[in-house]
Amino acid sequence: MIKPPKYFSEIADLISKLYPDAKKIVEVGVGRSPYTAIRLKTLLPRAEIIVTDVDREALRYAARLNLNAIYDDVSRPKLEIYEGSDVIYSIRPPPELIHKLEELGIRVGADILVAPLPEDVYLSSMKKNWMRIRGPPTSIYILRQ
Repeated sequence: MIKPPKYFSEIADLISKLYPDAKKIVEVGVGRSPYTAIRLKTLLPRAEIIVTDVDREALRYAARLNLNAIYDDVSRPKLEIYEGSDVIYSIRPPPELIHKLEELGIRVGADILVAPLPEDVYLSSMKKNWMRIRGPPTSIYILRQ
């Protein structure tokens, strides 16, 4: 088993504290770093954990690690993947996907959690109902529904 880098583990720890009774959690854009989802499976064993991506090789890798990996493009999401989610999260998403994530959360009634790269300062000016949480590993932004 791969030991998750601290950054990803801390995000999983935060999600598990914010959503201890979650029934369904979806990661958008898992890429080649499924560590948060792996840790969430341990921290929240009763929750359904799903990872999505447009990179089929990344999804095959995640599936080999026993994750429920589904192909989906958040620009044209299959809503049934996300319906019933307590939280949808994305780690270091491209800036152009932030609005798509926000729309998705509103459509399915799920909170959105974004863990940006530290240099993604554009997020510090996010308006509306986004809440900034400072702490390990970095600032996290949450849009509650």
